[in-house]
Amino acid sequence: MSLPARNTLAIIGAGPIGLETALAALDRGFDVHVFEQGEVGSHPLAWGHVRMFTPWRMNVGPASRAHLERAGWTPPDPEALPTGRELAERLLAPLAALPELAGRVHTHAQVTHVSRRGALKGDLVGDPARREHPFRLLVRDQGGRENFLHAFAVVDASGTYHRPNRAGDGGIPARQELYLAPQMEYHIPDVLGLARAQYAGRRTLVIGGGASAATTACDLARLAAEAPGTTVAWATRAPAAALYAEAPDDPLPARRALWAEARALVAGANPAVAHIGGAVVEGFEYNSATHRYRTTLRVGEELRVEESDRVVVNTGFGPDTTITRELQVHECYASLGPMKLSAALLAAQGGLAGDCARVPAPGPETLRHPEPAFFMVGARSYARYNTFLLATGFRQAADVVAMLAAELGAAAGAR
Repeated sequence: MSLPARNTLAIIGAGPIGLETALAALDRGFDVHVFEQGEVGSHPLAWGHVRMFTPWRMNVGPASRAHLERAGWTPPDPEALPTGRELAERLLAPLAALPELAGRVHTHAQVTHVSRRGALKGDLVGDPARREHPFRLLVRDQGGRENFLHAFAVVDASGTYHRPNRAGDGGIPARQELYLAPQMEYHIPDVLGLARAQYAGRRTLVIGGGASAATTACDLARLAAEAPGTTVAWATRAPAAALYAEAPDDPLPARRALWAEARALVAGANPAVAHIGGAVVEGFEYNSATHRYRTTLRVGEELRVEESDRVVVNTGFGPDTTITRELQVHECYASLGPMKLSAALLAAQGGLAGDCARVPAPGPETLRHPEPAFFMVGARSYARYNTFLLATGFRQAADVVAMLAAELGAAAGAR
């Protein structure tokens, strides 16, 4: 088998950062192919009804904007806040349709594993000769057929939204969670729209204390005002006083408004919403006769059973580490992101939680792994840190392409 060209680049994920990386790489003379396990923009489409905290001016990368404007694209209002669906339809779909990306964006093409052709994970440790072994990608199509593809560089922009965390104490599944997971909700349901009939007039248990859980709980509170009998039990690990701290100078007004609404709910402002603080999940049961759940919570050292018609688990997301299992990646033991990046974020914000609008983007060298010509970008690089912004990912894309061009000697050339 002949070697691929030195300028070949495989990108995993056709979201905003994956496509920005692809266009920036094309501008530098790379032969780029993007592999997306679903449709283009499948992650933002999954939360399509949710409006972002950040305006359009922060959500379009410079390479993407330049290519789109050359194609006659009319940009949205830079100060408007897009929904996930608007981001997919008004940005990602036009990007994927650009002539320069024709035949380069492969949908329903899931990269399941990446390795080095002719080299195991433990081979050539610290040896420059490892970079002479091209990457070997196992790609599965929608029908289950598999093929091997090769490239001299790989960028993982696969994100995390397809890998929700589990509800159980310590992050592992609660009893019976794996069995019941297919019928529970792990994303943000559109309770005021498409999913209204599933939640109106029913009791829902919401589990989680982040932005997703706040969005779900606030939407359900609005639904309760419209649909009698709609009630919510909202379980969080933290007590009410530790949730959604007030930040009058928050530079993201939409987030400030959501935090204020969530703070009021956990304080008991709405009789339809009962907050249960300091709670962890021990197990789930489902009665197929009544179609109701019994969730066992541990609050302090006391067990408490909550009955509900629906369960929404909004406990965050994490990366798929199986893809890179055979590569020499240096992952953080706490976040599962690149070790140098995670250490820089930890030093900047003091923990896994922080403020995405205030934490500075670390420099490009923090994205390097021991594996030559391999990088993680976007939400995949921040992994379990919740401080990622698309604007950060766009800077990462430019930095990574510049480093790859220097490392592989890809020919520069404007398109």
